[in-house]
Amino acid sequence: MEAKESLREFQTRLAEKLKAAEATQGAASKLGFSAGGRLWLVGLDQINEVVTVPALTEVPWAKPWFAGVASVRGALYGCVDLAAYLGLGEPLPPGEARILLAHPRFGVNAALRVERALGLRGIADLVPEPGALDAASWQLSRWHDRDGQFWTEISMERLVSTPAFLEAGL
Repeated sequence: MEAKESLREFQTRLAEKLKAAEATQGAASKLGFSAGGRLWLVGLDQINEVVTVPALTEVPWAKPWFAGVASVRGALYGCVDLAAYLGLGEPLPPGEARILLAHPRFGVNAALRVERALGLRGIADLVPEPGALDAASWQLSRWHDRDGQFWTEISMERLVSTPAFLEAGL
């Protein structure tokens, strides 16, 4: 019985440490990615995973920006081509694209197909850019880096819950 108590204590401590590390890292860093020729940021707490685009199953009678359905470890995700959704370009051809899986807590098995994942970007290295946001409520803030490149931070939670995003049928 003592061994079980020790294992429970260990699991509890480990879970607390992971939560603390995730909260600290999430506040200091964002995942950078490119889509539609623009640079984007998303909080690490907003996504579940970044994966290479698996085979997508096309969906009939869907809008052009709805890339299809992807099976990732047995779960089905509706995959939206972000650049096409925003009108920044044509849907990406199959290839080296990545998909960002929305966190399961949002209750929507949605994924964004993007051109590239660019790794973590430290918020301390970015300068806030006042104004200049589109009217979309899922765009949180705009930043620029030392090289003068602009980054737009998004809320995956807000994006995947917008009616336009959820209405992929023609």
